[in-house]
Amino acid sequence: NFDWRICGIHGTAYGKGTYFATDASYSHTYSASESDRRLMFVARVLVGEITGGKASYLRPPSKDDGKTFYDSCVNNVSHPTVFVVFEKHQIYPEYIIEYSCPSSMLSF
Repeated sequence: NFDWRICGIHGTAYGKGTYFATDASYSHTYSASESDRRLMFVARVLVGEITGGKASYLRPPSKDDGKTFYDSCVNNVSHPTVFVVFEKHQIYPEYIIEYSCPSSMLSF
């Protein structure tokens, strides 16, 4: 679900947007389920020019020129693994994966 009205349910460490991770095991930790069945999106995300995120961001901050803005925020600028976007047009959900993972198999 890419609905901005409910963003922040799982936290807003890098901004109040939609979060995407490069590692599926990280995303798995946010796919809570009462059964062993889980759902996860595989999406193409236009991240553009990135900057470090902050919990208070409602959009990416402006660049040094003060006239333009960054396109997305990340957890680590030198090696990003979590990306936060703030506009729906930056997201293309390509696949939805249904999988099962018994809780006894989790070792993150």
